[in-house]
Amino acid sequence: MTITTEDKIDIQELTARTYIGLDSEDAGGFASGFADDGVFVAPYGEFVGPAAVKEFITKHIAAGKEDGVRHFLTNHVVDAHEDGARYRFYIAKMNIATGPVAIATAGGDCIVRRTADGWRFKRFQLTIDPAMFGEAKPVVAPVAKSM
Repeated sequence: MTITTEDKIDIQELTARTYIGLDSEDAGGFASGFADDGVFVAPYGEFVGPAAVKEFITKHIAAGKEDGVRHFLTNHVVDAHEDGARYRFYIAKMNIATGPVAIATAGGDCIVRRTADGWRFKRFQLTIDPAMFGEAKPVVAPVAKSM
């Protein structure tokens, strides 16, 4: 598959909108970036489909994990992939209510595919950098072999 400059912009905007949803504490906004069979893989578990992603993010927000924060996305790389595109980027999560203080850094390694609704996540692998957890480091899901 050929990836155009317009595709790259659309894919980056998909992720920006996904994280603007999270920063707005809009679980549906975050989940809307996933294909019907899209998988969100994070240290917290694996969630398949927008409904499961929305349910997880709703609980995550209710637990206060997104209070007063903003996510910054950097180092965007989009490459052609047999399933659409592979998209990699870094995330810095900052406390903007009492900070700015970095409270987490992570990486996204995603497979995105074009759907009738535009580009959507087929697989979103979130790897949170372990130093951000101190002694309570979560188990990080392995990176998918198909990437």
